[in-house]
Amino acid sequence: MGRYFTLILVLFLSFEFAMAQEKHIEHAIQKGESVYMISRKYGVSINAIFELNPGSKDVIYAGNTLKIPNSNDTTVSSTSNTIINDTQISNYEVKRGETKSGLSRRFGVSIAMLEQQNPHIVRMLQAGHIINLDKSIKEEERVAAEGEHIVVKGETLWGIARENGISVAQLEAANSGRLSEFLQIGQTLIIPDKNSEIIIDGEYLVKPGDTKFQLAKRFNMTIAELENKNPHIIDMLMAGHRLNINNTVSNTQEEIANNTEGTATEIEATISEDGYKDYIIQPKETLYGLAKKAGMTIDAFTTLNPKLLTSVNTGDIIKMPVNVVQNATITTPQNTTVTAPQNSAEAVAINKNEALLDNLVTETASGIYFYTPFSSEELSSPELRDKLINLNADLQKYIDFFQGAQIAIDSAKTLNLNFDVTLIKKNIAKSQLTIESPHKKNAMLVPFLDNSSNYPSINSNENMSIIDIESNISPKDSIKVYQSIPSEDLQKTKTLNYLAKQNAHVVVVSDLDEARNKDVILTTIPDAKFLKVDKAGFFESNALENTLSKTKLNYIVLDSEKTIVFINSTTALMSKLSDYNIQIVMLKSSLLPNQNEVSDMRYRVLKLIFPTVTDPRNKKGVNEFRSNYEDVFGSQPSRESELGFDVTLDILLRLSQSASFEDTVSTIVSEHPHFKFDYQKTTDNSYSNSGGIRIMQYLSDEGITELE
Repeated sequence: MGRYFTLILVLFLSFEFAMAQEKHIEHAIQKGESVYMISRKYGVSINAIFELNPGSKDVIYAGNTLKIPNSNDTTVSSTSNTIINDTQISNYEVKRGETKSGLSRRFGVSIAMLEQQNPHIVRMLQAGHIINLDKSIKEEERVAAEGEHIVVKGETLWGIARENGISVAQLEAANSGRLSEFLQIGQTLIIPDKNSEIIIDGEYLVKPGDTKFQLAKRFNMTIAELENKNPHIIDMLMAGHRLNINNTVSNTQEEIANNTEGTATEIEATISEDGYKDYIIQPKETLYGLAKKAGMTIDAFTTLNPKLLTSVNTGDIIKMPVNVVQNATITTPQNTTVTAPQNSAEAVAINKNEALLDNLVTETASGIYFYTPFSSEELSSPELRDKLINLNADLQKYIDFFQGAQIAIDSAKTLNLNFDVTLIKKNIAKSQLTIESPHKKNAMLVPFLDNSSNYPSINSNENMSIIDIESNISPKDSIKVYQSIPSEDLQKTKTLNYLAKQNAHVVVVSDLDEARNKDVILTTIPDAKFLKVDKAGFFESNALENTLSKTKLNYIVLDSEKTIVFINSTTALMSKLSDYNIQIVMLKSSLLPNQNEVSDMRYRVLKLIFPTVTDPRNKKGVNEFRSNYEDVFGSQPSRESELGFDVTLDILLRLSQSASFEDTVSTIVSEHPHFKFDYQKTTDNSYSNSGGIRIMQYLSDEGITELE
């Protein structure tokens, strides 16, 4: 009887184990894949993969495996009538913070199909909405009605507005409640008449020719009342300003307006049952800052407060979560204050660029120009872009760059930055370029110029700064050039300077008879020794031992572009660690082998030192940008996309300061998801982002540290 019971128990446990195994499958991660791409391949949600693979939320590596939930396994939520499976979503209740983009990815359908079967979410998705989907229903081909525009891959607000001959402000005002932080493929926008006058929710968009006197009279208030409601027009009223023209003021607002200047900003008495309280927007507060203060994404925060999609107005009452983290006040060098979560890792991220974000000037506009192989028409037309790329595949890097720049442009708009964007198609036949700008501050971004001698002289009626993005431009005339990405020569120099300060023994290992960087190495480290390996990376007998020092730390500079040389030479070096103190060094980050070719365990054992212009520790910022980019363009960002976003956003923030562009470059260090911008003056008319180079070192454990 005991044996019979044991047999039944074994069979039962085997059945349970088999059932558990069937609930997921194994996926071998390929180079270039992301969790998002894998989730789409199997038709499951990203969160479902994260639950089975906790470490995948931060990073995944090619060659490893992921557990993928079996999509045939019907998932029933805690609400018994909610069903999510391969072909059907029934009675799914939208949660706070969810977006159409996120739901479309989770359910494996397009936003257009999501809206087609749930018309109640077309204007705005809200918490509590019920979603029903039948994936077997064919998606209807959508045709834009007259006065509408359906967003396609790669479009931006700026491009759509320009194509229809209207301003971005008009487009945003006409689509109040429809817009989030990023445009979504398939969403429908209203295209207003270019001469239309837009008044929404007690707001007015100032037109050319308007005066304070006329507007005050028109909206039945005094000029003082108009200025009190709109402090941004006190110094000057400008076309494009959004005015609060609602002349009904609540008792609560009147009480706060009568308080001593700079006091209470929150209405503690009006906490609602749903966990929110009323909050009065203060002068100089931005959408970015408010969302961070609430501990929410911009998308979720504007869902909670739809009117913020149109503008952020001082004095407006918005909803703010009651359980906002207690804030610590941080004083900036400019004697202004900014708030950040106390004892929070996010405090560093929020205030990383506080010197730029806290002093934005939105009343005056600036001009940003892009010098590219494309005209505006070619860049905005997928057909024309594809045609040009088919003729020259190298042009794809410009497309990637500008797609990253488009996300930066749209992000800058959410901060209410005021600027005009112009594309200038490069013409090698022109030796001089004349620019008539209506703005006092302007910058021209010049990416990836194949021949710097073809870059023309600039003749501008106003101040113009040239931003060199891996173009190697020399200053011409009196116009200043800012090299935004440090060259590989600068990486080598900074690394060698670091080594020279350490009082160590330096050995250069090369697979050539004459080391590639011998002259520059000897200039900085005259006592450096040189050691040759064969084409496979093997040392001659006893050559390595005869060169190493037993009394000093040995820095081994690997001067080879071949992975096989790296592998075999580091194998030999690891065998000597018991007798010698050895660390390896790469003079430029491009020499590092790919992760799928070499395990980083070698880096850790030999404590690899290398220069980089990106911070390999900032996975959160990089992953957030990658997710946003994939949402907009449906593909993973390239290095050029990352350059386009970081450089463009940084330049827009610097142009939007009260100080001159050169002053901000000279005094403010900034840092974005991928790159750091710490400019140093090199000549009277040029600056280089040499401070953007980091010297990093792998530690013996799982960490990476910055050496200086």
